This record gives sequence, structure tokens and C-alpha cells, in this order.
Amino acid sequence: MKRQTFIKLLFIAIIIVGCENAKKTKEDVVSTKEEMRQVEDVRSDTLMLTAMKLTDKEWLEVKSSYDKLVNALDEIMSGDDYEGSLYVNLSGIATSNDVSLGGMMLYYKLKQQGYQFLPDNEYVERIKYVFGIDYNHLDTLNKNKFISYKDYIVALNPMSNIDSEDNILSKEFYPYREHLYFFKKFNLCTVQMPSVLLIEMDENTNKDNINVCGDSIDYHWNNYVLNDNKISLAWLLNNGKEKELKDLLVNFGYDKDDKINELVLNDDNLSIMDKFMGRDIYGKPQIHEGILRFVERLSDENHSDYFVKASTFVEQIAYILEREDEKQKEYSQLEGMTLEERHKMIAYVVNTLQPLYEKYNGQDGYGHLDKYNIGIVDCFWSAFFDDHELLKDIEANDCYNLPNLTRLIQKIKQDERLVNKQTGIMEPWNWSPETSVSRDTLI
Repeated sequence: MKRQTFIKLLFIAIIIVGCENAKKTKEDVVSTKEEMRQVEDVRSDTLMLTAMKLTDKEWLEVKSSYDKLVNALDEIMSGDDYEGSLYVNLSGIATSNDVSLGGMMLYYKLKQQGYQFLPDNEYVERIKYVFGIDYNHLDTLNKNKFISYKDYIVALNPMSNIDSEDNILSKEFYPYREHLYFFKKFNLCTVQMPSVLLIEMDENTNKDNINVCGDSIDYHWNNYVLNDNKISLAWLLNNGKEKELKDLLVNFGYDKDDKINELVLNDDNLSIMDKFMGRDIYGKPQIHEGILRFVERLSDENHSDYFVKASTFVEQIAYILEREDEKQKEYSQLEGMTLEERHKMIAYVVNTLQPLYEKYNGQDGYGHLDKYNIGIVDCFWSAFFDDHELLKDIEANDCYNLPNLTRLIQKIKQDERLVNKQTGIMEPWNWSPETSVSRDTLI
């Protein structure tokens, strides 16, 4: 390879993985170059599945599934009521066996493309790490979202303003919807329903000569999601898969990748609540702690907008969690939470953001932020000073062993401005003028 080309490839790789300040060893450079070569070589118009050996019986099963699905799609798409691919419904036609055959086809396609499959135990661990799915406890999955079969699990992905918990289970066999499929049998996962429609069928197709579409979406999806390959992440971002990546955080709580955290923070179509909070796969409310830690690391002069977004979430949640249940029902993330769960959620948010307030506000840590007009008192005034049960819960649980929260509460309780000297209770709005300062003075 010419020196100029080599330098160009190396420069691109450094930008993609975010290591422009790192010094690479000779072995690192060779590894990066090889990875990029493999990524470039994945794409092909057509792939022959040379590694797949089918018996006559297996081929008849594949061919039968293909004919059935093709005829059904042709009939639906040529009908007067056809509204677009997202509305193609193969329920009553496609079966779990058709999906299993599709998973097999996808396995051999990825194998043909040189994908490196994880060993069984590592696959199980990675699926739990990214999606929260524990293969040892599949019976506890949210049955309004997950359907488990012998060969695979499907995670249904509702479309806003179209689907609900009441009808999403009836929309399982929609081949162009962005449901997620997990095949433990083949150690892979995929977005959209896999089927034998991968085959490019012609007069030469038989059990010994099967060609499939050679697109590389599934290669890069698995290579990133399961192998954590950042070059494949860059490929997905450059090829229109931002929504699927953001869904990892919004739908599954995967807040461990800064690039995805940044995508979600910058998405104006997502509400503040969706960015920082959701429900886990078992239906329980959860805070996206990783995205809060991301804000904590990057909320400097160049990323102050992240800090403002996080603070807006703080103000919303502190307000909403103290309202009546009817108000909370407007936010699906909060519905059904117990009082203790609400208090714990506030505690975790305070703990994560408190270092930011100290950073911008000096060691005082709870005053008015001159530049951004947001302060700890504004965000948590009602939470800390109006709801004494909150403070009791937090202290009864040893501040949930959260160091920043512990330090903040100790500091507030030691501050004579914030405690009513007559009652000993933190209620600064009730102070008398001669013994205390006003709220305006504090903020």
C-alpha cells in the first residue's frame, strides 16, 4: 500500500475511534488497518452461501417458506389498501418457524462475510450488558414487549401514535418494522424480522446454489452491538442507522456509549424525560445514569448545553414526582412508581449532578448560576425543603451510599441560613427576617 494511502486510512481511523491524542504502537496501526480493510471488503451485491449445506428436506422447507412469504407480500403490496412497507402484516401467514429459518440464513450470510461470532457464554453476557436480557430469567421479561420462542426472542418496538400495549402483540410479524430479534442458537441479533426472503431466487437456485443479498447492515450491527467495534459504529451512523442506535438507549437503557448518549441528547424529537429516564425490560422505571455521567464529564464551556438539558430534566422530575398520581400518568416513565422509588430516583439525579453545580458555582454548591440561570436550589427546592419525607427516606437509607448526595445534605444541614432555628427544620421560606436571609439572597 502506498504511504499516502496508509496515512489517510490511519487518520480516518483515529478520528472515528476518538483517539486523536493517543500514540499508537506499530501493532495497533497494523490492527486498525486490517480492521478497516475488512470493513471495506464486507459489502457485496450478492453472496453465495458456500458454507451452508442443506438436505433435500431442509431445502424444501426453505423453498416452501420463500414461496409462501413472496406470494403474501405480492398480494398485500398490490392491494388498494396498501399504505407502505411499515404496515405490511404477515400475521396468520408467517410463523416462528419462518423467522427461525431467516435466522439460519442470516447466520450463514454473516459467516460468509467473515463476521467473528462470540462464544456462547460471551454472547449471553453481552446481551445482558447491552439489552438487560438475562437468559437465565427469561420468564421475568415484560410480556407486553417480549415474546420468547425456542430459537429466538423478539423485542417488539412500538411506533409512537400508532401502537399501544393493547395492540403491539398483534404486530409481531411485520417484516419491515424495527423489532429486535435475538438468536441464542446462532449468537446474533438483528433489527427487522429475518426470513428466507434474503435469498435472491432465480432458475439456478437450489440447495447447493443459494445466493443472498450482500448488504452489510447486519454485519455492522452485530459487529458493534456484540463486539463493540467502533468502526462498525461509525459505519452505522454514516448509513442511516441513527434511530436504531438511539433506540438502544431509549428502549433498553443502554447508556454506556458516549456517542449514543450524545446522539440522544442532541435529538430534539425526544422529550427531556425520554432522554434521561425510561423503563427497563422488566417494566420498572429507571434513570439513564450513564447519560448523566456523560453530562458530568462533558459539561464544560464547550458543552454547556448538555448541562442545561440535564438541569431541565432535574427541574421537571423534581416537580412531577411531587405531584398527584394523575399528573404522573402523563409520563409513562413514572406511572406506577412507589413513593420510595420516586425518592430514590431524585437522590440518584442529585448525586450525579451535584459535582456540576459545584464546578460552576464554586464550593457553595447551591446558588444561582450567573451564566446559565440554573441552580441547585431552583431544581430541588420543593424536593428538599417542602417534602420532609424525602429527606427522611434518603437518610434512612444512608443516602443510598451516594457520596455527592451525602456531602450535599451534610452541607445544607450545617448551613444556618437553610434551617429554621425555632423548629430545626429545613424550611427557609418560613424564616423570620431578623434571623435569616430571603430566598432571593440565597439564589
